[in-house]
Amino acid sequence: MKKEFFSTQTPLGETLSLYKNFWEGPELSETLAIVSGLHGDRLNGLMAASRLSRFLGDIAQGREPDFKITGNIQIFPVVNLPALSEGNAAWSYDNLDADRAFPGLEEGDLTETLCHAVLQQTAQSDYGIILQTAEPHYTDAPHIKMISANLKSLARNLDLRVTREIAEFPALTLQLIKQWHALGMASFILSAGTPGVVDPSQSDILFESVLNFMLVTGFLSHTHRKGHKRELDFYPAKNECTLLTKHSGMFLPKSKVGNWLNVDQTVGEVVDLYSGEVLETVTAREAGFLVTLRVHPLVHEQEPVAVLLTRKNKRRFWPFS
Repeated sequence: MKKEFFSTQTPLGETLSLYKNFWEGPELSETLAIVSGLHGDRLNGLMAASRLSRFLGDIAQGREPDFKITGNIQIFPVVNLPALSEGNAAWSYDNLDADRAFPGLEEGDLTETLCHAVLQQTAQSDYGIILQTAEPHYTDAPHIKMISANLKSLARNLDLRVTREIAEFPALTLQLIKQWHALGMASFILSAGTPGVVDPSQSDILFESVLNFMLVTGFLSHTHRKGHKRELDFYPAKNECTLLTKHSGMFLPKSKVGNWLNVDQTVGEVVDLYSGEVLETVTAREAGFLVTLRVHPLVHEQEPVAVLLTRKNKRRFWPFS
């Protein structure tokens, strides 16, 4: 069921409205909130949320007779609609990062009021999932991010093997996942792909991940299909190895996200913009899983170009544990 949860009049007299899709399970059911579109250019998450909405709508209308909705599910396909309309990460009028504006304000700039409305709508949920892609100029291998290591067992329900702990930093308190965590919600970020690009294969991975989560946790039931708990590789924040350039120029990737790299394996090259001369070969300082890679070619000195998740102190959680 589509429901308007925020509306305001723009300076030109038009109405800006945001909507959520909501399905009710049996009385006293738990609630799952799924949010995408915090940034206007993170399209894989938005497409996955849209597909989930259509799928749940089909279940509700009896077009998926083997499935049944057995919990409360609300999906917010797009939060930052002004930025999406422009094709930018942030709305150009206030240039405010929506995922650095929580808890928001009831009365304030438009982005702040959008964030306030989303937080109010999701505050009573039991679980929260944010769908997104990598930061601008980078691409992500599909993986899970979470604040609390205590959620490792629950994260196995998301059917993605790689999970990273989010490092503490000052602006984290302004992010939606931190606000959810403070409210006691079991919350996760699922990231895959590149900003500004729709990759159906990556959207499919996000869709299947959330679908499996809903089956395992009881938000959906199926006459034959059961969700499963996957073996999980959990990487604490201290296990991350960020690779930086020594020279400015053009960065040309020589590896792909999702691969395991050995020590000294080539990640990419930095070449001179004018001569094409190779100025530097960026290699892996440690063996690790390549989770994030720069895709925009222009780099400065000491620019991050890759993130590796390393084995030191890595914990593996098996389906039977």
